[in-house]
Amino acid sequence: MLSRLTHLTQTLWLMFKLKRTQSEPEKQKLQTQLTHKLAQGRGLPMKIGQIMAGMNDDHALQSLTQSVEPWSKQRIIPILEQTWGSPWHDILQQFDASLAAASLGQVHHAVLKTGEKVAIKVQYPDIAQAVKAELSIAGLMPRAGPVKRWDFDMTAYKASLNANMAKELDYIHEMQTQDTFRQHVHVQGLHIPQVFPDLCRRNVLAQDWVQGVRLAEVAKHWTKLQCLSIARTLMQTMFQSLFKHGLVHGDPHPGNYLFEATTPHPTVHLLDFGCIIDVGDVPRKALLQLILTSRGEMQIDPLQGFVALGFDALKLQAIEAKLPALMQTIFRPFIIDKPFDLSTWHPAQEVETLLGQQKWLFRAAGPADLFLLMRTFQGLTQQLILLQSQLPWFPLLKQALGDAYIKAVQQQHIVKAVVLPQAKGSATTLYVEVYQGDKPHIHFTLPAASALNLEDLIPESAKAVIAQQNIDIQAISQGLQEKGLEPSTLLDIQDSDKRYHLYLK
Repeated sequence: MLSRLTHLTQTLWLMFKLKRTQSEPEKQKLQTQLTHKLAQGRGLPMKIGQIMAGMNDDHALQSLTQSVEPWSKQRIIPILEQTWGSPWHDILQQFDASLAAASLGQVHHAVLKTGEKVAIKVQYPDIAQAVKAELSIAGLMPRAGPVKRWDFDMTAYKASLNANMAKELDYIHEMQTQDTFRQHVHVQGLHIPQVFPDLCRRNVLAQDWVQGVRLAEVAKHWTKLQCLSIARTLMQTMFQSLFKHGLVHGDPHPGNYLFEATTPHPTVHLLDFGCIIDVGDVPRKALLQLILTSRGEMQIDPLQGFVALGFDALKLQAIEAKLPALMQTIFRPFIIDKPFDLSTWHPAQEVETLLGQQKWLFRAAGPADLFLLMRTFQGLTQQLILLQSQLPWFPLLKQALGDAYIKAVQQQHIVKAVVLPQAKGSATTLYVEVYQGDKPHIHFTLPAASALNLEDLIPESAKAVIAQQNIDIQAISQGLQEKGLEPSTLLDIQDSDKRYHLYLK
């Protein structure tokens, strides 16, 4: 536990230094150190590195998406034999050294006694205990910065991360999910390897052996028509699996895709079903209704739609008037009925322009498991950009789901009226302002009820001043609970060249 804590702390410190440095030579040095540290840790640190690398095989952390040094087959064979309860050569006629080590295990090419070629994934011994220790360490990390100020539900985030990692460590669950995905998701050009249940255990998974190249190779050397076909397969796989079946492949790093130049259409081999996002019937249909509303093809209240998606109504209330404009930004690829150029779309920048500091309020309002779904959408957009393929999103969505399905969703009453809690008092808005000299430094607004948790909203830089001036924040919050939220100044303090002003209006 202590060694994992030390390793994780060193990894986080390298990430912090990498984010802060402006020197290119120093950045390259830190990236090399970080890659080594992440790979050395395997488990959760390596998975973090794969997320950071994204879909780009040219990224400094790309080695984490291809392979780190795998264990020798002499170290793996005893694990297999203990798991299967018999010598490996009773089941296999060939078992090769691994060329691909991952965060939780590694994959070997093998040949069954029947002559079938298989991929056998073997989990590292004790990796489950290591991940559990790392998750415990992560759970001890304090809330700070935007996470604290905007009241992110870290308990829910930690629970979601724990549940997801528990699934990834259970290869029987992965086998069942992969089989379900294979049976239900049918898209032209998509291939999901068949599993061999008799050989699968909690720490061993066996499936068809597939071959192909990685996406970066496709983007560099394949024809535009082949790239376009692959992009269409990737997009329709996402749409059909999400909206029709509520099963989304949630780990879009390059190592989980192989591409084969078959005829008449290239084949996308989708691998590794350990991280599958289960999206309920109401959230996925609410998302589709929000898209249709942003297109003007139906009308639902945006606040109610986001709440049905799992957002916190009270937090969204402060930006309710901006939700229609926000929808036009985040759903833009679905609104334009022609091939969409993703290089013209900068949602993060546009959301910040629209919401300012309240972008954190929107993120904090979202459900914890939305992070994985957003990561999947980001993975898809990165794939399309790498392929330089422009496709019409909504026409392909209609093709993936069918007109009848979309019409049926349009007619369903998915969203419900939202009843917001009413606090005593006539104030509706809490204003938080920080001035640097005479110039505004931070300015954002929240629902008035947020003042009841005033302590969580105080900037870290103001706490020392508050302590020096003997201001009792808890007493202020208690007074608001007893007397109600009436227009008033809650804090107005000065610290050298900074002024902190919080008031209800």
